[in-house]
Amino acid sequence: MESYGINEASKILKVTDKTIRNYINRGFLKPEKWNGTWRISRDEIEELFRKKFGKKLMENQIGMSHNSDQILVEKSEFEAQQQKLGKLAVIETVERELRAEIRSMNERNAQLEASSASGWTEARALKEELEKTREELNMAKEREKQAEQDVNWLRKQQKEKEITAQKSDETIQKLREENKRLSDLLYQRALGLGRTDDGSLQAPQRQ
Repeated sequence: MESYGINEASKILKVTDKTIRNYINRGFLKPEKWNGTWRISRDEIEELFRKKFGKKLMENQIGMSHNSDQILVEKSEFEAQQQKLGKLAVIETVERELRAEIRSMNERNAQLEASSASGWTEARALKEELEKTREELNMAKEREKQAEQDVNWLRKQQKEKEITAQKSDETIQKLREENKRLSDLLYQRALGLGRTDDGSLQAPQRQ
């Protein structure tokens, strides 16, 4: 099967070598590599020519592409091709810009993901610290509650001791008074004295 190189195909299809390579990258042409160079079959070139120009590729057009660097075309067709080439160049420029923007966005996205991972790690550490602080606070509250109960118990014990001490003081005072009374009574009896109705002492009457 007859085949052509990229340069020959570009002349037949009236485009640049770069456009032919772009066609290959996009799958519009499916060449085969022979001896390290791309070779495009005549059938593919004729099919693409028909789709591109809406007419069949003639033998003389192929011959002209082989034998000359110049291709004779009508002015209107040449201008149309120039417009298409201009549009293609614009599209390729936009495509390059979009690819650069996509690369930039991918890099930014990777940075954001790394930053997000770092922030998530820091947030997790802060959360763990907060939970630990809450546990310590709850334990402190429990200790405070227990201490308050102990203080109330000690206050109750102290109050009971104070009441007991007060009762003991009162009992001791009564015992002292009773002891003094008994001591006075014994002393009076030892002296043979008695008390009158008004409480004064008098000597006992002799019989």
